[in-house]
Amino acid sequence: MENLAGADTVRQVMTGNEVITASSKPAKVAVWVQGAMERLDRLVDAETRNRIMNRCGVNCAAAHQEVIRLAKNRRTKAGNLEAFLTEEERNPPAGTRLQRQGEVWFQYYAPHDYSRPMRCFCSLMSGLPEGQTVSATFCQCSVGFVRAYWEALLDQPVEVELVQSAVTGAEECKFRISAMPEETTSPGMR
Repeated sequence: MENLAGADTVRQVMTGNEVITASSKPAKVAVWVQGAMERLDRLVDAETRNRIMNRCGVNCAAAHQEVIRLAKNRRTKAGNLEAFLTEEERNPPAGTRLQRQGEVWFQYYAPHDYSRPMRCFCSLMSGLPEGQTVSATFCQCSVGFVRAYWEALLDQPVEVELVQSAVTGAEECKFRISAMPEETTSPGMR
């Protein structure tokens, strides 16, 4: 965040973070993050804050390689991409679903439908009290995560767009995924 928005912005956004510890209740963490997103929205332009949060999502994907490894195993077991996608549509992992519309895919996350219902799959926001919402800025982290996930599975760049989010008031999260146009990718990126 400091590289993109400066040390003073980091200090202001992180105000009060010292009260969050490893033993903090999920609701306390979520409410603090909610406030941090409000401060980030107030202090930083949309493009910069989206870049900040996208980077968080890519870092989260790197920290949670097990999710990607399991998906890669399912893809290998399916034999090819088409068979993998068909199986993901038919038998998605708990709390998720995939819907294809031509060359565009929609990845859905339904944290309320998970085996242990929650507001968000992210541990930072899973305890958000019912009836409260958070800025869509927070969900740009998930955009980065979803992009890292699908790029690892497809071995090519993808574009990901947040369509709706459970913590901003929708019933479920929805991400639009599409392959990047050839002219925007370099041969080394494939």
